[in-house]
Amino acid sequence: MNKKLLKTLVEQGLVHTRTRVRIKTKARSWTEVSFDTIKITNWHSNIGADAILEVDGMEPERFAKVYNITPDGTIKIVKKRGRKPKHEQKITV
Repeated sequence: MNKKLLKTLVEQGLVHTRTRVRIKTKARSWTEVSFDTIKITNWHSNIGADAILEVDGMEPERFAKVYNITPDGTIKIVKKRGRKPKHEQKITV
């Protein structure tokens, strides 16, 4: 996951302490051998952006796309469709 994308998701309030994330972390066996393992846990600020594999069961890029955020962390402004409100309409006589 991109660090800028994680920062944007946190600032928008989409990733918080109740958000479930799947992370890659180091584990140590009883024989003192270290290996990588995958763990599902709640997000906290100590988790690095490069360790996050999934956010709420989706890839981080797909999760961001739902909220109109690009994979590099910038927010897309989407033009709204439909009829404009009366205060925005130009009245011509």
